[in-house]
Amino acid sequence: MKLQGFTLIEQLIALSILAIVLALGIPSFSEQIKNAYTNAAMHELLHAIETTRALAVSSNKRTVLLANEEDWTKGWTLFVDADENGELNGDERLKLENQGLTNVKTDANTHVKARVAFIGTGAVSQMGTIKICPKTNGEGYALIISRGGRTRVKALDAEICAAIP
Repeated sequence: MKLQGFTLIEQLIALSILAIVLALGIPSFSEQIKNAYTNAAMHELLHAIETTRALAVSSNKRTVLLANEEDWTKGWTLFVDADENGELNGDERLKLENQGLTNVKTDANTHVKARVAFIGTGAVSQMGTIKICPKTNGEGYALIISRGGRTRVKALDAEICAAIP
């Protein structure tokens, strides 16, 4: 009767090969996860900006996307600004709310640090750029909002992202 199975040496060789493959694959996998978080955060904020513009055009009223505590990573609030003061108050109804972005950092220039506001034609009251980068070193994105209200995405290299506090 012949016994079937693996010898101890065969098992050690298989385990060694598995360890080598994992050692090579884990760093690139963690890089993929970091890129996925950054990409998802960029798309989430881009969607909110585009929704704000669409709501402004459809309602023909000033619409505001307000950053929580002037920090886009802490989330935002979207509302139609009936009294045009840039703050959610009175009879103004909340249209969309986000609790924040994880594993990324943002940097916005002065004009869009606290809010992005669109008028009824879809034009933005202040053009600007919001940079979204991973918390650790890596590549990111810039959301560039033009005067006409269109938003485009630009890739940022790791050096630009490293300069963001």
